[in-house]
Amino acid sequence: MAKRTWIWGALVVVAIVAWFALRDRAEPPPPALAGWEQVVAVAEPPRGVAWTDLESLPEVGEALQGTDPSALVAALDAAKLEALWVPAALDRPWGTDKSLLQRFSAAGIVPGFRGVHLAAPGMLYAIDRTTWPRDITKEALARATRQILEGGDPPPIDAYPSALRRQQSVEVLVLLRSSEGPRLWRSARAESIAEGLNTAALAARTRWEERRESMGGPLGERLDDMDVEVALLFDDGTIDRGAVTLIDSLVKPAHGVAYQQPTRWRYLLPTATHDGRAPTEAFRELFVDNGLPVESFNREDLRLYRSRMRTVSVDRGSAGSRRAGEPSGSAGGSGSSSSGASVSNEGSGSSAGSKTTNVVPNP
Repeated sequence: MAKRTWIWGALVVVAIVAWFALRDRAEPPPPALAGWEQVVAVAEPPRGVAWTDLESLPEVGEALQGTDPSALVAALDAAKLEALWVPAALDRPWGTDKSLLQRFSAAGIVPGFRGVHLAAPGMLYAIDRTTWPRDITKEALARATRQILEGGDPPPIDAYPSALRRQQSVEVLVLLRSSEGPRLWRSARAESIAEGLNTAALAARTRWEERRESMGGPLGERLDDMDVEVALLFDDGTIDRGAVTLIDSLVKPAHGVAYQQPTRWRYLLPTATHDGRAPTEAFRELFVDNGLPVESFNREDLRLYRSRMRTVSVDRGSAGSRRAGEPSGSAGGSGSSSSGASVSNEGSGSSAGSKTTNVVPNP
């Protein structure tokens, strides 16, 4: 009798464990994680996903304890994986001398990777496959952009080198910088760098001429005094609704803040985000400047995220407008769009390039 009772008890335990396992498997993952399958779980994964456990991938684990991002990319490629889920430890340092795992867990920046989902219990990072031909973009892209800004026709897409026509989702930023700082910028989301460059350059030229009086005159009379910069903007992670109280820890100094609605997106570039205030306050400014309530952090129609900017090409104006010692990728100001992915964002800067509005009004 005692043995039969023990067997029945064991069966009940097995049934309970199986029920929980089936429930977790049947429960859908968070929307931001839907579709992500080739992932290694360094931490306990969310319910509804079946990701590969780190213990089965010693090469990946070894690379995570090192400091070389390329070694981690190689280990993930060998395992046919695209991303990793890591525990959140936002109070830790994330300098380049720290292990990759520590940098990921602290929501830091790791070259070759981009944030996908930033949450309190864990964060998803994916390999960033965005490429650009470093050997030809140092000055050539910005020179081509200056020609468009001067009034020339954009080059046909097939006239660009094949590397710039490569199909990839990118956001290309064109920025005009005077000795007083950023003056006007536009970005365009496109399926190639060439397409994005043409769209953003035309949008910048058009917008300057629309506001020529407040911008100090026709673009043709001012352009020679300004640097022309071309940069790429990277989405570096959606901020989970449960993690909005952690925004100031998630948004690092190299990040700007941004939000997206179904048909438009708005952003602040890095120096505008960190203009003597916390990223949370930068978000509030972005909301108010675009007609939203100041506390719009939990609106269901908004996706909050952080973005990174990487300058890839600069053509300097005759006045030497870049200030000595200022790093590339540090432009201030805000941007926006009112329509779909192939249409350029908007932005115009103050004379200091750090506010959404000041000397030059925001469009």
